[in-house]
Amino acid sequence: MPTFVIREAADVLLPYITCMVNASLCQGTVPASQKHAIITPLIKKQDLDVTDMANFRPVSNLTFTSKVTERAAVEQLNEYLNAEDLLPRNQSVYRKRHSTETVMIRVLSDALMAADRQQVTLLGLLDLSAAFDCVDHTLQLQ
Repeated sequence: MPTFVIREAADVLLPYITCMVNASLCQGTVPASQKHAIITPLIKKQDLDVTDMANFRPVSNLTFTSKVTERAAVEQLNEYLNAEDLLPRNQSVYRKRHSTETVMIRVLSDALMAADRQQVTLLGLLDLSAAFDCVDHTLQLQ
């Protein structure tokens, strides 16, 4: 069902969507009907050859209810991890009010504090933006 239809009838559909999400979370599984996606190939970079399929990456568009279920699961998991203080103090990913800027401020602060103590700071950065393209998929499947 298209998302705009769900939005227009949200007041009527909300109890059913809530029931579906709660059932998925209680059973630990998503109904087979929600495991389908529309996959669209997108070119990795505009200047690449469009006739070579290796230059495309698949983008999956999931159903509305599977996205709602995922968001509910993430919220519950984050709430639990934060309540039990299970996340590392310096972790920024998947946390509210944390971002790449938070990480950069921490790295800069640590470097400046080390400089104040006349210590050497080394920073190794790794760009993994195209790492998946370098994977031997046959080997990975084995």
